[in-house]
Amino acid sequence: MSVDTNIKNKNLAPYRKLRHDQFRILITPQLIGMAESMRVVAKGTIAKKLKVEFQAAPGAEGGSCDAC
Repeated sequence: MSVDTNIKNKNLAPYRKLRHDQFRILITPQLIGMAESMRVVAKGTIAKKLKVEFQAAPGAEGGSCDAC
């Protein structure tokens, strides 16, 4: 997974937006199509730690990866 914090002048229309109190999370359409569920956990007060748990949908391409 990659994280891009520079979104200035980028086309964000294709991305799905997840709501979170502290972050704006954008997910690619390809990942949404492969996911059965996703869970986002944010920890920390000063330094933030972001954890994303991904459960692949049955039969999804690339779905054999348990640690995406």
